Amino acid sequence: MSEPSVSVIIPAYRAAATIGRAIDSLLAQTRTPNEIIVIDDGSPDDMTAALAPYGERVRRIRQANSGAASARNRGIDLAQGELIAFLDADDYWEPNKLQHQLAILERHPEVGLIAAHSYVQSPGQPRTPINLPSPHLFDRVLKADGPETMMVAKRVWTSTVLVRRAVLGEQRFDTTLVTAEDVDLWIRLVLSTPVYLISEPLATGVLEAGSLSRSNAAADSRNMLAVIQRYAHVLGPRGVWAAKVLVYHEWAATHLGNGEARKAIGPAWQRATHQPWSARAWWIVFKSTIWAGKTWLM
Repeated sequence: MSEPSVSVIIPAYRAAATIGRAIDSLLAQTRTPNEIIVIDDGSPDDMTAALAPYGERVRRIRQANSGAASARNRGIDLAQGELIAFLDADDYWEPNKLQHQLAILERHPEVGLIAAHSYVQSPGQPRTPINLPSPHLFDRVLKADGPETMMVAKRVWTSTVLVRRAVLGEQRFDTTLVTAEDVDLWIRLVLSTPVYLISEPLATGVLEAGSLSRSNAAADSRNMLAVIQRYAHVLGPRGVWAAKVLVYHEWAATHLGNGEARKAIGPAWQRATHQPWSARAWWIVFKSTIWAGKTWLM
């Protein structure tokens, strides 16, 4: 029985400097993909020169700048593979990524979506594995519902996803969401098919400056809150509460990590009001306020 065909979709905007690394990681796979589609999302840099060395091994489609969700959707519509994978132009795969995932899909034909753990890397620095969150969700077939749906969907990182076209069907990324559109789609798919998360890191996310999820923590967090509310009927009151607490925590932590203490006060306060018994939540409010005061005095 022949292996299923695989199409990889890469949305690209201002990615001429990094896309070669992403494509090289696909061509270095122990089981190479059948099709590589780059959706040039109106990129103003020289994508032609960046892709020239790959010739016909890469199919480039150019469109007016419409965002990553639109670019991925265009790639899905054009892809010929029985399996669809995604890779952001900043990121890259481990050489065994595809072969490992295909082996699991062969063992578990009921699984419709498979993803994996990852490394994180700052440009020019060594990469490090991300701490494995909720390890009980990994290395087994999952059929989630209720509050667990959000937990599973947030462990699905787009650059590691491999999904069956038959499962994807007409489902697409929501283009009205500038960020969190991936989590929104993964929730819908988690509700419709068994999922498998691999604990071995099979891709690296490179923290290039200016990426959407890192350039505006407030907008990203508000989009995530909108997604949580959208699926309140699935998550239930307890699940909505837990998901919101996590968003406010990460929102405040991002601002504090960026030295933006005043911006951290609002989300820190929201977390504390959602979790008033948490000493840590109130400590973050206190720390944000004190740091903001010191910054103002300077």
